[in-house]
Amino acid sequence: MRARVVYIKGHEESEKQAKQAFNSFKLYDWDVKVKAGLTKETVNHTYKIIEESRLLNFEKENKNRYYTKLACAYNHIDFWHKVIEEDEPMAFIEHDAICTMEWNNEWDFEDYLILNAEWVFRPPNKLALQQFRNYEWPSFGVNDMPSNYPLQYYRENVWKDSMMAPGTGAYAITPQGAKKMLEAIEMFGMDQSDFMINSFNVRMQYILPSPIKFNTVNLSTSYGL
Repeated sequence: MRARVVYIKGHEESEKQAKQAFNSFKLYDWDVKVKAGLTKETVNHTYKIIEESRLLNFEKENKNRYYTKLACAYNHIDFWHKVIEEDEPMAFIEHDAICTMEWNNEWDFEDYLILNAEWVFRPPNKLALQQFRNYEWPSFGVNDMPSNYPLQYYRENVWKDSMMAPGTGAYAITPQGAKKMLEAIEMFGMDQSDFMINSFNVRMQYILPSPIKFNTVNLSTSYGL
């Protein structure tokens, strides 16, 4: 599996973690490359933002965090274009990911596959909240999202009540999935990364056991620097 590790250039801890991520993926023979991501200083905002979105809230209330979230979202949009260009599934990896096993070519998925599912509701991830910590994914292998999945899109627009991504630390996406995501944001607009990746737009699946976990430290860089 080809993978892109995205980090923040000039951020010492992000660069350090990206190297750790890269080395872990190479250890398990993934075809991995490291890429400096967009930042609030370098992002070129071209898509509209969906109405009643969390991203619009940040624009009104916290400009620093708004531009940081905007840059994060465009890192994914750029990646989806790359997946379509290369015409093969690829994995998006944030700097604080650690690979724990080889990619299995028998892991067949349609659009979008969560690669770190069993770790998303555990520390140090920011979703390790009290209401989620006892959540258990029900099945091993590649599966569709379970009906009791707890993260629902709650903003008042067309995506309301759809299942949304449990963060964007590690996922794989097919060219078909990437096209669906780009079509969705062209039609409806964009939101922050983990909100716009939702079950209204793509078929969401997960894999257990998870081939990727988190680094021991969450840098929380999406909160704005």
